[in-house]
Formats: sequence, C-alpha cells, structure tokens
Amino acid sequence: MRIAIFNTVQLETAGGMEHFCIQTAKHLSGLKGIEADCVTMNDEFNIRYSKLHSLYFLRKFDQSIIYRESRKSIETKLDKANYLKCANFTELTKTLRQYDLVYSRNEITEAFLFQYLVGYHRIPPVIFGCHCPHQYIGAKTFHSRLHNLLYSSPIYTHLAKGATAFHTISGNDTKAIKEQFKHHPVKKVPNPFDAIDYAARASKSKRPFDLVPKQYNILWAGRLTEQKGVIQLCDLIEIVNRTHDKKIAWHICGEGELKEKVSSTAEQHGNVHLYGHIDRESMPAAYSNIDLFISTSQWGETYAYTPREANSLGIPVLSYNISGYNEIIDDGVNGRLVESLDEFSILIKWFADGNCLRSNIKEHIQTRTDSVLAYKQLLHFFHSCL
Repeated sequence: MRIAIFNTVQLETAGGMEHFCIQTAKHLSGLKGIEADCVTMNDEFNIRYSKLHSLYFLRKFDQSIIYRESRKSIETKLDKANYLKCANFTELTKTLRQYDLVYSRNEITEAFLFQYLVGYHRIPPVIFGCHCPHQYIGAKTFHSRLHNLLYSSPIYTHLAKGATAFHTISGNDTKAIKEQFKHHPVKKVPNPFDAIDYAARASKSKRPFDLVPKQYNILWAGRLTEQKGVIQLCDLIEIVNRTHDKKIAWHICGEGELKEKVSSTAEQHGNVHLYGHIDRESMPAAYSNIDLFISTSQWGETYAYTPREANSLGIPVLSYNISGYNEIIDDGVNGRLVESLDEFSILIKWFADGNCLRSNIKEHIQTRTDSVLAYKQLLHFFHSCL
C-alpha cells in the first residue's frame, strides 16, 4: 500500500501539521508492505501562498516563518519515507496518481485544490485529516467568524464532498463533520504521541534558555497570534504581576504577528522573557524543570501537542476549558481548566504560592497516550477506505 501524505504548505514551516506529516510518514514506512511519502508544493508556490495568507490576515509577510527547519533535517527524520515537492498542479496530479491513497489536511484551500485544480476523479481516494478546527467555539474576531461561516457553509460542503472519508481528532470536530457530511465515513483517532519517548529526549538536548533561580518559572509556547490568546496572555501578565511580580518568571517561546505586543509587555515587566521560535528538538529540554505550562488559546484546538509534551515531563498545565485541551486535561489531575481570565490569574497565584496537584502527572499522561495503537487505528481506517 502506497500512501501520499499531502500538505500544500512545505514541511520546512515546522508547524503542528508538518510535524504530524513527518512522524506519520516515518512510522508507516517502517511497517511491512507500507510506503508513505510526504508531498507538498514547492518553495516558489509556498512563497506566493504565504504572501496571500499574510494579505488575508492583514499582516506583513515574513519569509523566515516558512523556513524554520532545513530540508536535510526533515529528510533525516523521515528515514525511509521520501519528501517530494511539486512545482504545479499538473505535476502534483501526476505524482499523486502513483499512490493508492492520499491523506490531506482539511483546509478549504486543499479542498478547493482537489475539487477544481486537480480533480478528485483523477487521483486515488482522498482522506481529509481534520487538523484545522472545523469550528472555533466562541470565536469573536472577524477572521475566526469568517472561518466558522465558510466551513459550515454549502461552499465547503461542495468543495470537500469529493473526499472519500474524514479523519477527526477532537470530539467537537467529529460531531460537526458527521452532521455536515452524513454519507461520509468519519473516524476519530487522536494524533499519535509517545510520552515516554518525549520525556527521554529532554536530557539529550541543551536547554534553549535559563530558568530564573528562586522564582516560579512559567512557560508559554506557540504562535504569537490572536487565535492562541496572546492578547489574553499579556493581560494575564499585567494582572498577576501586580501582586506576584517578585515570585514569577514568564518564559514565552514563539513567533507571529503579535510579537511586538509581547515585546512591549516584556519591556514593561522585567520578569517577562521572550525567546522567539524554539525548534522541536530543543522543546523537551525547554519543558524540563519548568514549574507550570500555560496556554491561553481561546477558541479550541483539534490536537494540542503542548499539554501532552508538558505532562510527559511531569509539568502541570493550566488552560481555558476548550476543545482539544479538555480532552487531554482531567481537571485537578494533570492540570486545571478555567473559564475566565480572572480564574486564570487566581490559579496562577495558587500554583506560585507553593500549591500543587497531588497526582503523578507523568504516569497519568502515559496511560492516556498510545502512539502504536493510534497508528494502528489510522492504518486500519486507511485500508477500509480503499
């Protein structure tokens, strides 16, 4: 069985979806009778695509965000799998025809591509993996509301109806997809994650930043965007620092259009440290010995890697009660879930004052993650779609 794992965006972008593509291709290619390759559009295409993406979000184009990882590093990670880039849609169609199955993310751009520029009928069966949230719950911004409108509309139904099946990751997306695509198979399988292996990697890399001695060290990591709750993060720092500025050190890792907002907050507060993008090889060491990991994401996630990563090193997680997180965090066991900014600040102070969760967080997350089983379920679903 030959599987093409397709993502319009090149793997050098090094986001969550790109990480999933690499890890899945590597694992499946190591199984008997399976070949799995990563297929994307080429660099020139992605520069044009990223410029349009930046224009849509009314932000300045930054070419560095699509070259966070080298091709050599990616090919090393892929092991037996190949990394193929296509210059145009004719080449893409020809490439995909060599496979038995195409697995693609569920972005509206990919659905448009398969419907009009490639043609579902010209390539093998397509499975859409719902790595893009189908609906942002509680979305308040123009772009998030537009996203919700488009993905629940007949437009997306028309563009994606040629897909053979859908792979979902969160409970919210599973429900939404089943309601919108009543005649399509829908299978929920969490993204594979090996908590034991991730924890072991912490000692194999150098910590990308130093902790502040005798202070409560808090880590936030992700894209510096409105979706990830960066405005709320800055507000949270302001609130907590009024009473706990001597006790807390804030460590923020990430890049994005709201970097200037975070930089301004760091300038106003001496206990805020901004590090920029941290590569995946260094992140296990970044979590090591941190006191608390926080996420201020507002509208839900399909699959949140960061809480599992933090938990694998025994670090509690504090986040809003949103999809993606509330399927990982058992409130009061491996973290806490909150409903408001005020509750968020109260619990940070509670943790910083020396209180802790009375559970073995490492053991808990290990019982909640089984990468071998997840890959097995995913492959079984692939076979059922042929």
